[in-house]
Amino acid sequence: MKKYIILIILISGFTLEASTQTWDDNFVGIDSLYNSLGGAISIYDFYNSGDSVIYLAGSFSKINTLEAHGIASWDKTEPSIYEEGIDNGFIYKAIVYRDTLYIGGSFPSVSENPDTRGGAIWNGTNWQGTSIGGFSTYVEDFCIYNDMLIVGGRFTQIGDEVFYKIAAYDGVNWLNIGYMGTWVSSITVFNNELYVGGYFGLRKYLGGTEWEDFEVEPNGFVFALDTDTINSFMFVGGQFSAVGGETSHAVAMWDGFNWNALGDYNGTTAWHQALEIYRGELYTGTGMYYTEEDEYRTFITKWNGESWDSIGGAFSDNIFALEIFRDTLYIGGGFQTWDSVPNGERIRSKGMVKLYMPDNGCDYLKPRINTYADTFYLEGGEVDVNLYNNNPYADTWEWDFADSGADNVKDPVHTYTEVGEYNVQVTVSQDGCIKSAEKTIYIELCNDIPEFEQIEMQVFPNPSSNGFTVKTILPNYQNVEIKIAGVNGHLKDIIPVTSETTTIPTKGWKPGTYICNLFVDRKLVKVEKLIFQP
Repeated sequence: MKKYIILIILISGFTLEASTQTWDDNFVGIDSLYNSLGGAISIYDFYNSGDSVIYLAGSFSKINTLEAHGIASWDKTEPSIYEEGIDNGFIYKAIVYRDTLYIGGSFPSVSENPDTRGGAIWNGTNWQGTSIGGFSTYVEDFCIYNDMLIVGGRFTQIGDEVFYKIAAYDGVNWLNIGYMGTWVSSITVFNNELYVGGYFGLRKYLGGTEWEDFEVEPNGFVFALDTDTINSFMFVGGQFSAVGGETSHAVAMWDGFNWNALGDYNGTTAWHQALEIYRGELYTGTGMYYTEEDEYRTFITKWNGESWDSIGGAFSDNIFALEIFRDTLYIGGGFQTWDSVPNGERIRSKGMVKLYMPDNGCDYLKPRINTYADTFYLEGGEVDVNLYNNNPYADTWEWDFADSGADNVKDPVHTYTEVGEYNVQVTVSQDGCIKSAEKTIYIELCNDIPEFEQIEMQVFPNPSSNGFTVKTILPNYQNVEIKIAGVNGHLKDIIPVTSETTTIPTKGWKPGTYICNLFVDRKLVKVEKLIFQP
């Protein structure tokens, strides 16, 4: 294994933060965790339920003297247990859906109750299986989407019914929502759409049983997904080294328009639950170094939107879980020791530690300006430019289009009438914080594109209740594609254009106005609105 010698970075980074951050392994009422099976204690997941209790899931058999067997909850005063828990194996994930606790993992049964292999439900007094039976093997993640419980993992059946590593439960019925091949490890909702990560990389749900692969994605396994809802960023973690040909070790970011490679700072894998947005910044369990004694250590890293920092920890083994509970970051994993002070005394661990960081003011707000091109072409003396801001919950938006024009909506459309270079600016305010972003766009004459006047595009029917047809007239159909901008401005779909007519399916679309962008040789040449009214 390659050894990353970054101890100096860790020490200097910690020194910078030492006067402000607070590490703590005091969990009131939890004196010890114990694994009677002889294996290591591991916390694989924390689940915050309404900031009233936090669930602990993993591979422990006792909390103090209580028979917990992989699952317990804690309200900051004392732990609660749920019968005896799993007989052996691991719990990877816990979630509360419709006021009911669900657990998933790798185990043959829970409290020896029938039909509880791989997943189980707490009915208030004991554990039970699903209405159709147990899972054939692992459950690795849960997510709530459109008031349904989405379940992913390595299972091929629930009871006698066939499912392909993913299923949905609407509170009454278990639904087949598609085929995932080998395994699913992470599920999340980003901009009101469902995404899954796994051995295949990253996929987006289109509705029914249909999924879409990303045209560009990380070059390895995706284990973890987490979203920054304030800034509309989705962070993708796993076992990969690049995205789109750019170095991005273990973590990358998708902003709905483009991939953002985050460099090679991280030294190890981002495990399933080891990404978390805290104080508006991304925290991960992916730092790694070797001590002078050739011992492996991991630590917490932080991405502030522009660069990485090392926060510390010096954990003796992997970090598997990060979660926010009552304004504090909870860290769980397979570590037996940790050290909040570099080169200090090693501290014995329960496999979980807390980190408090003070409020960092307005750092959480990270506005951007997005467009589907940098260059736009005047046709008939004018061109409409769609501009998108990434802060859906801001209080105000103030736009300066650099041609004396202005607007105060989130995603304006501005008409330019003169060629030139324009430095567009948006100023966003939210909860008393004010931040600005800039982007330079270029307006050129359409005669800069050969045969521009021969390019035509028509969309029909428009409005539509069930799909669109795009008719294009082009000199040829090489290097041509349509990019669909969603209701929120983010990329909805990319469709290659190979002939005069192209079908745009609308399965899974929400009602609203979409934008159809026609690209020829990567140049944006035509734009049309699509109105979808199912």
